[in-house]
Amino acid sequence: MSLKIKKHTISEKADIMHRASSLYMASNIPIDYGTGEMYTPVEVHMLKYIKDHPGKNVTQLSVEWDKSKAAISQMLKKMEQKELIYKENPVDNFRKQCFFLAEKGQELCVYHEKYDTKVFGETLRMLEEFCTDDEIDVCFSVLEKYIKARQKKHYSKK
Repeated sequence: MSLKIKKHTISEKADIMHRASSLYMASNIPIDYGTGEMYTPVEVHMLKYIKDHPGKNVTQLSVEWDKSKAAISQMLKKMEQKELIYKENPVDNFRKQCFFLAEKGQELCVYHEKYDTKVFGETLRMLEEFCTDDEIDVCFSVLEKYIKARQKKHYSKK
């Protein structure tokens, strides 16, 4: 099945992005990903980000996640208390704190990937009723570019 392309106004595009992000963020209730403990999607996606980008500090994470340093610090503190991550100070800068996955965090990442593969996979299968695999891939490629454009716009003024 091929997607019928509709031309949207800028306002309609903004509304679609807002609705999509609101739907995603509305699902930020704690979930048992298979470990017997409850974690929010924001926590597990931050955990995956730290896994993929070890050694990031609060400032870097706040820019890359478009959140305040206070919000990132608060989330990292909770994750550290749950023994999902740990921090280290680089030898050349004792004030800077860099974050890494703890063993428990690595285990949660494995469970989270299995969970997302199953649950998000179901959503993708429903989407395949309306779109081809190539169209879905294009959508996610555009979303990646959208994220980069938003970060560039937001942080080029600072």
